[in-house]
Amino acid sequence: MLTFTEEQMVWADQRTRIHFHRRVRDYVREKIPETVNTMPNTQLLTYIGEQDRIAAEHEITTELGVTRWVCLSLGLGQDFYQEPSIKNYFNSPGLPDAETRLAVLVDSLHAQKQNPDIKIESVFAEHGYPVMGG
Repeated sequence: MLTFTEEQMVWADQRTRIHFHRRVRDYVREKIPETVNTMPNTQLLTYIGEQDRIAAEHEITTELGVTRWVCLSLGLGQDFYQEPSIKNYFNSPGLPDAETRLAVLVDSLHAQKQNPDIKIESVFAEHGYPVMGG
């Protein structure tokens, strides 16, 4: 039976995360070049790694969730999660897990971007969630 040491597991996890960060870098360079085109690769990878760490503190750990988190931070600012209305939203009782909350937030912001007449509150209400900050 093949056995791995703790050091080997940590090394493998780090390598996997580095590869993931590179995929996120390539994704944001393709999807939102106007936001990241002035950032050198090393700076962008450092930024993605930091946002990955912050997302994990907020129970966002899947690759899709972290990618959403990174995109939001690039679009809204790296401290977007500290905005009182967003903080209230993530801390509201009775809502599903953090990954689902993030997905609904992204969907709501996207809907509002596609149609500025849509109020983000109505998108949240459609999902049965309280209004951000409410």
